[in-house]
Amino acid sequence: MARPSDWSPVDMDSDPTPGDPDEVRLLSDELQTFADDVGEALGRVRGMADDRAVLDWAGLSADAFRSEFDGVPGNLEKLQTSYDLAARALGTYWPKLETAQGMADRALDRAIAAQADLTSAQGALTDAQDWVSRAGDEAERLEREGEREDVEPPSEADVRAATRDATAAGQAASSAQGQVDSAEEALSAARELARQAREMREEAARECAQGIDEASDAGIQNRSWWDNLVRWFSDAWDTLVAICKVVVAVLGVIALIIGGPLALIVLAAAVVVLADTLVKYANGEGS
Repeated sequence: MARPSDWSPVDMDSDPTPGDPDEVRLLSDELQTFADDVGEALGRVRGMADDRAVLDWAGLSADAFRSEFDGVPGNLEKLQTSYDLAARALGTYWPKLETAQGMADRALDRAIAAQADLTSAQGALTDAQDWVSRAGDEAERLEREGEREDVEPPSEADVRAATRDATAAGQAASSAQGQVDSAEEALSAARELARQAREMREEAARECAQGIDEASDAGIQNRSWWDNLVRWFSDAWDTLVAICKVVVAVLGVIALIIGGPLALIVLAAAVVVLADTLVKYANGEGS
């Protein structure tokens, strides 16, 4: 939902609570899902590392693979922790942002209403003040006429009417002034609520940023690990594909019977073979 663009009623140049809570929530969910997937993969890696079928897999090839990736479990754990912390930081932030935006929106609505009330009250006050002025002028005229000897003094009815008019004008002015004061107080309260909403959002954003910094610090700091992973797969791809073809052919039959971790190995190997086949077809090398 689009945010309001005019925040001048609360005496602000722009939205005090920018952002999209729904987008932040979706990102938090995606990061948490990724963290959960990494955690599941980590559990499988650790479980497969103790499985006899894996330990006996492909002889020296498995030993070489393990020597290259002794740090994989640790790095996966760091990756899971990093994404989990980031998801939590965003997951804590979006409800606060949503609350702050609700406060800001209420403040804006109240400020708009207060401004309308203030404009109306100021108009009523101006009219009442004009009335007071006219009533005062009339009372002074009657008073002057009563003091002159060359003119007939005003009647008591005229004097009482002028007095009542002046009193009514004063009451109207007092009431209008009260309405002006009330509207100004409501406007000030609305603007204060908008400031509180901005402070809430800013504080939540600082906490979120701190949480994301902690998530970054908890992640994989040695980027060469990723480089080594990519380089190893690049250099050993053909050999890996050949091994996986053997795994699929030999262990596939056994896996159909016993299942378990061995089936996971066959599945992973089959994925590698399929990927190699698709790449070759894409490059016009398929047969």
